[in-house]
Amino acid sequence: MTWAPFPAVTHVVDQRAIDAYAELSGDFNPLHVDPGYAAAGPFGSIVAHGPIGLQTVFEAVAGWLGLDRVPPGVLVEVAYRAPVRLDDAITCTGGEPLDHAGVLAVQATCVNQRGEEILQALVVAPRALVPR
Repeated sequence: MTWAPFPAVTHVVDQRAIDAYAELSGDFNPLHVDPGYAAAGPFGSIVAHGPIGLQTVFEAVAGWLGLDRVPPGVLVEVAYRAPVRLDDAITCTGGEPLDHAGVLAVQATCVNQRGEEILQALVVAPRALVPR
């Protein structure tokens, strides 16, 4: 049986997105919003909040399902591998959907423009949600 392919999605992370997420979440950790502080920190520069890198996964999942957002019933398990830095282009790609016990599972990977793995995600969706 053939299922819809998992699309590739790329986002460039800029300071505006980081600041908007800080406002939304209330997370004003200086590693995200203060260039001077971040430069002296463990990463040597500003890094994005974790969910900002994950946004490409959510957009890819929604596209895979033919929807404008991820619906209830879809599970996304995430393992972060590296920080997302200012001006990184994060690309999410996924493998072939695997069909098992009424659900489809896709292994997704996000990398930056240097090919460094940022995160891995296992996406599990009820078979009924995935178009053919």
